[in-house]
Amino acid sequence: MKTLFAILIFLLPFISTQAVSLSGRSTDETVCDLSPSTSYNLTKNVLFVEAGTRDEAEIYTRIALRFITSKCRDGQVLIMHSDFGDSLDDRFFRDVSAQVCSASKVQRDSTSTTEAPQSFQIKCPISKLREAASHLSAIEREKPTEAKIAEGAPIHRPDSGNNNQPKKDCKGSLSFGQVVLGMGGKCSD
Repeated sequence: MKTLFAILIFLLPFISTQAVSLSGRSTDETVCDLSPSTSYNLTKNVLFVEAGTRDEAEIYTRIALRFITSKCRDGQVLIMHSDFGDSLDDRFFRDVSAQVCSASKVQRDSTSTTEAPQSFQIKCPISKLREAASHLSAIEREKPTEAKIAEGAPIHRPDSGNNNQPKKDCKGSLSFGQVVLGMGGKCSD
């Protein structure tokens, strides 16, 4: 009897449907919870994307689909949340929900606060997980998400200031203008 109980305890996580939360907060098995702050948590917990990366909405869509197709199941309610209601979130939330949910079941609700008046949330029951996984697999074969991120990353140029000139040695001396007139002074060469 104890052996059967031990086997059941061991197998229970593999038998039951698992609660899914991108942010790690408590939830139940009925939801695939990518809230709060979906964009932030996707880049923090799944794959980092630098702001200003070309094709950002498509990249976020792919990252969200990676998470959803690997962790969630049909029948769960997908929840995505935008803190600031920006166009990036709006676009990729629409793309993701179109891939995994029936269009007629997508619900957009305002979650505005004084600090975030444009905040919103998307909810929809997942019903097209296989199709989404198939689509994701096809576009990843064409060009992996990591390659899109690398190609589209913003270019960082070094500061164009005169950093090559040696610094002047002031040795703690003060000039007449600094002491008497209160002006900023220059060190003498």
